[in-house]
Amino acid sequence: MAGDITDTGELYSPFVGLVYMFNLIVGTGALTMPKAFAHAGWLVSLILIIFLAFMSYMTTTFVVEAMAAANAQLRWKRWEKEVEADSSEDSDNESLSPDGYENSEIRPILSVQRRGLSDPYEIVERVEMGQMASMFFNKVGVNLFYLCIIVYLYGDLAIYATAVPLSLVQVTCFTGNESCGAHAGEKNDTDPCWGSIRRIDAYRIYLAV
Repeated sequence: MAGDITDTGELYSPFVGLVYMFNLIVGTGALTMPKAFAHAGWLVSLILIIFLAFMSYMTTTFVVEAMAAANAQLRWKRWEKEVEADSSEDSDNESLSPDGYENSEIRPILSVQRRGLSDPYEIVERVEMGQMASMFFNKVGVNLFYLCIIVYLYGDLAIYATAVPLSLVQVTCFTGNESCGAHAGEKNDTDPCWGSIRRIDAYRIYLAV
């Protein structure tokens, strides 16, 4: 279920990791970046790439810090439950023991064992972003978070639906012995791609796939 917390130390499966890596490495940037460089020029393109790389680094660190804070909060709640359970057991034992009163007077009030809290911000559990939003935001904040995720996903799908099929058409469509990738901007959607299949038909095929 989305937003649930996995077991301690559980990692993504190799298949899920492969899908993530493929999405990050290939994505739409590898297909559209050469054309963007050709239109914007080297200087503007490099400046924008450096700026976007810095913003990606900042947002990644924010996510890591939020995950560390979520791990600390979960471990602290778990530790509080353990302390309450230990204190309840000790109180039951003291009520049965004749020396319970003397032991309670000798033992410090805050005699708790902070086991597992040597580094509370260590990331030992995988906490999804939806779970972190429910932990740190109120209901309005959670709804806004999911709204941002929906807008992002629809925008990402729109980019994929536009850039990836169009790039594949430009690379794989041939008119006679001439590749359509060389002068793709001068081609029309009604031009033939593979025999009787037009370029627009090839685009729709790639989009459906």
